[in-house]
Amino acid sequence: MQHYRLYVVTAGEDISQTLERDYPSDHEALAQAARLRAQEHAVEVWTGERLVARLGGDFDFGGHA
Repeated sequence: MQHYRLYVVTAGEDISQTLERDYPSDHEALAQAARLRAQEHAVEVWTGERLVARLGGDFDFGGHA
């Protein structure tokens, strides 16, 4: 089991909710994120300092290239 943080992100790129749980794999953490994503703008999945994935909502860097 590995510890994961799931951040629910609003359309304004604010974190509206954080879930911390242990999952047996990235796949299981991403499955939970997909369930959350169905109702939200985006969900980021982190383990330690590693971003596993971001589901939904492209990153918005404010138009800066």
